[in-house]
Amino acid sequence: MINKYIKDNFELSYYDTGGSNDVVVLLHGFPSPYSFWDEIIRELENKDKRVLAIEQRGYPLSTLNNPKIHDFNIGNLCSDIESLVNYLSIDEVTIIAHDWGTIVGWGIVQRNFINVINLISICGGTEFPPSSIYKELIYSKGEHYITSFQEPHNASNYLDKDIDNFIKAAYRDTFAQIDFPDLSMKSLFTNNKETKLVVGPDVIDKYTKHFSNSSLFQPICWYSNIDLNIELSNSWRREVTTKVTFIFGKNDLTVQLNDKMFTRLNSLGTNINIKEVNNAGHWLPLTHKESVLEHI
Repeated sequence: MINKYIKDNFELSYYDTGGSNDVVVLLHGFPSPYSFWDEIIRELENKDKRVLAIEQRGYPLSTLNNPKIHDFNIGNLCSDIESLVNYLSIDEVTIIAHDWGTIVGWGIVQRNFINVINLISICGGTEFPPSSIYKELIYSKGEHYITSFQEPHNASNYLDKDIDNFIKAAYRDTFAQIDFPDLSMKSLFTNNKETKLVVGPDVIDKYTKHFSNSSLFQPICWYSNIDLNIELSNSWRREVTTKVTFIFGKNDLTVQLNDKMFTRLNSLGTNINIKEVNNAGHWLPLTHKESVLEHI
């Protein structure tokens, strides 16, 4: 059942299985709806967990009225989840987060406004580098997609023209391209020449319908705040004691674990675990759910 929590100038939608005090919060990334977690939800219910799967700020079920780009900064994204947990009078949570959701999950842990006993971060990280880093990256089909997303009106106008193709391109199997990835917007989100998808056509159809009546402008605005997010995070950045597990797909095009990242992540807290899953790409929760569930 979809519930609504009124916060500021919008309604935050969330799926709540109810029941147990053993609560798991699921945070999706881009471009995923709350139903991205459907299979994980079923597994967690079988383990007698209470599950909150949140459709985050700016996504179709949680759109803002008259939004401004800065409405989608990391402080607001974290506050949405913290406020909901407090509203539901939940004492402690485990967070499972994917892609952009991992940035939100890490921010929540560092802010320490709610009690997170375990963070499972999948195919993501802690925060984005400044936008200037991405401007230096040029591919055969254009600039890095994060550079394109610094202009959310232009990017969304381009991608909104064909949502079906956008979803198919985003969820295609890119295993064969791992050695020479083209991370431009046109390559990642509009080039649908690959026929193999990481999910079945029924899921693709569901995701397409979910986004079909809503512009991608608000989700893209998350990326438009990465420089502001660095400034905001300075006020709560600290070494954490929470148990944190970072899980990466070895064949992930967009988030690749290297030695430098491994060292940095290990230095962020006193209970950090890092795992790399063979033969897994960016959509690891869909293709290797057992690698997620084993850490709960």
